[in-house]
Amino acid sequence: MRGDNKLNVFAAGCGDTILIEAHGKTVLTDIHYRAGGAQDETNDDVPDFAPDIRKACGNNHLDVFVSTHPDKDHVGGFCELFHCGDPSEWISDPELGDAKIIVDEIWCSPYGANPHYDTAQSKPLVDEIKRRKALTGTWEAGLNGNRLVIMDTTTHSAGSVTDGLEWRLLAPTPAEWDIPKAEDGCPQTSSNPTSLIIQWTVTRNWGKNHILIAGDTSVEVLERLEREVLAKNPDHLAWHVLIAPHHCSRRSIGRVWNGGCIDEEFEESAEALAALGEQRGEGYVVASSRRVIRGGATPPSYHAKLRYLRILAGGGEVTDMVRARFRCTGGNAATDKLAHVVFNLNATGPSLAATTAPATVGLGGGGASVGGGGGYG
Repeated sequence: MRGDNKLNVFAAGCGDTILIEAHGKTVLTDIHYRAGGAQDETNDDVPDFAPDIRKACGNNHLDVFVSTHPDKDHVGGFCELFHCGDPSEWISDPELGDAKIIVDEIWCSPYGANPHYDTAQSKPLVDEIKRRKALTGTWEAGLNGNRLVIMDTTTHSAGSVTDGLEWRLLAPTPAEWDIPKAEDGCPQTSSNPTSLIIQWTVTRNWGKNHILIAGDTSVEVLERLEREVLAKNPDHLAWHVLIAPHHCSRRSIGRVWNGGCIDEEFEESAEALAALGEQRGEGYVVASSRRVIRGGATPPSYHAKLRYLRILAGGGEVTDMVRARFRCTGGNAATDKLAHVVFNLNATGPSLAATTAPATVGLGGGGASVGGGGGYG
């Protein structure tokens, strides 16, 4: 059976796998699934949240998969869990393992539909998006397992998946997704600014649960939102749960210098932080990352965490109760024990559900370790 009215931020390393279950629908934003290390050979143990996703998609259908951008830590393992190809060729009873899940509809940006380059992790999803795009204008394009929505802020503004599950698209603009292609022999241009930013609203008995998901968006995009959205429609940026952009990176909320090798070497952007500051009630910030510690590898950034704690404090003191509302899938201040961060979505707003350590797909005998993200801190 599908669960209902829940938000699950899976322990996926420095990578996003975010599931919303509401009013009988399931929406998954990004995937960083490392089946047996196939997508992340540096891990001894990797979290196995496939059973959780299968349970939410009890009829072997996921309603919507949202691809914020095609970095490996947001697309890896897609075809390990989800059927790729013509849905008429789906195998309901494979000889080995479980049947793959059919994704009824995929959302992506124009860049995500035609990125400048592929990686081993991104190619399966990119190929599936291109397969669906080639069906445009045919009757098959409307079938479950074939639907594709390519969106930016000029083509899509807001809508609903079903009654009580609404979305609002805040980024990218055409200027943000139409990034320059790197010249041959040069490092690839970051796709982070092309990230879809979506405010989700789950309504329960007229009570609202706002969830803000921004992929790996850049500081420049958030500064635009401060200029163009915050002053006019602050409710469009409202959240009860904020997924810290780019796995609690400094580069979404400021600018680094000297190459950014030291966490302290960055200057915060008041505008970007203002755009992320529309907390409603006593909200939560979730870092889909390693444990956030001072002096650790970035992302995540300890100094970015301090800025999010200030937002959670709402101008007051950062108390232990405030610190408890900053959650991290890679562990807390005392331990690096992995844990999914789960919320119940209620008429009175989100509440933390009991957290459980994820099962692992082991490669060796070591303790759980968390792979790195696809970008700089």
